[in-house]
Amino acid sequence: MKHAKSSSAPKRARTSKECSADHECSDDNCSCCGDGPVQLDDQVLSQPAHTLLALALEEIESTGDRAVVIKLFETAIEKFGNEKSLEHAWALLRLAEYAEFMDYAEKAVLIAKELGTAGQMEASLCGLLEARAQVLSFCLEQSNWRDPVPDGGDSDDDVDEDTNKPIVGEQKLVDSLAQLVAAHNALSALSTAVPSFIDAYRGTLTFLFARREAHALTSRMLLVLFDAAVTLAYEHEGWLATSSTAGIDSGDDTRKIAHQAALVWAMAAAECSVDSAVVEARLEPIVKYLASQPNDAECCKLYAQLLLVLCGCYEDEEKAMDAYDLASSKLAQAHKLSPNDPEIKSQLADMGQSFD
Repeated sequence: MKHAKSSSAPKRARTSKECSADHECSDDNCSCCGDGPVQLDDQVLSQPAHTLLALALEEIESTGDRAVVIKLFETAIEKFGNEKSLEHAWALLRLAEYAEFMDYAEKAVLIAKELGTAGQMEASLCGLLEARAQVLSFCLEQSNWRDPVPDGGDSDDDVDEDTNKPIVGEQKLVDSLAQLVAAHNALSALSTAVPSFIDAYRGTLTFLFARREAHALTSRMLLVLFDAAVTLAYEHEGWLATSSTAGIDSGDDTRKIAHQAALVWAMAAAECSVDSAVVEARLEPIVKYLASQPNDAECCKLYAQLLLVLCGCYEDEEKAMDAYDLASSKLAQAHKLSPNDPEIKSQLADMGQSFD
């Protein structure tokens, strides 16, 4: 998706995943700031702030150009000016999360604090914004958050050493995640907040899921972060089942992210040697749902992946073998439904199964 053209205009303050620190930059060739300066098309520049914000989010979903995404966000924020609105605050926070630049999040929180007493819905959305900003702050405070992944990936020794490494400031993370869940619960209780709640739920799941890519995340950190994601997923599914509003659906993509978050949590739990009974109990609602979808290739695949994780948690050899056999069966079923899926083929090959 193209929203920009080349320009010789100077850059703004930016941070990329390759950047070791936040900084001001006007170097056209800086590896931290993308591939040269970006100038938006005149037609895009003429759009109001909320449209530019929507274009930025659309560009992210389409895995678009990072420099264009940041330019869209920045232009939207410029157009908001001194406006004290939730939309402005959320634009700042989303840019902070995307660029991993805490200054934007701090500005968002300042606006949210001014708006938080306007009403119940505003208070809940502002509480959620502040909680997400705190989680982001915790992540960025980790000393090695922006360290590049070593050539060839992490060694087994590094993984073993870091598996149960204590989290610096863990209580801050736990408290922030608890505030995040509480804000979602407050939104779900408001009948007038249905669209905002669904958007917030989708956005928060995506935000948490994106944290998994950071090199600094130990298994313990993944366990804590993704436990909150699983909690949100379960409470959201319960809300959908009991809501009096007809036709509510968060979409298949959101459910897929929730299921993938459960898999990340399960793998972290296995790495941290969490008792198999605890893992089973935590995954039971998602396992039941996946088992009820035998004609969905993605569900069969994820069910198999969760079963394989459980295999590594069980001390009972017979129970482990039963889970392994069921996983093999579910992968074979997934292959029948989606014969060209390379991930399914790879996993079948790893298990010694033929898929021709």
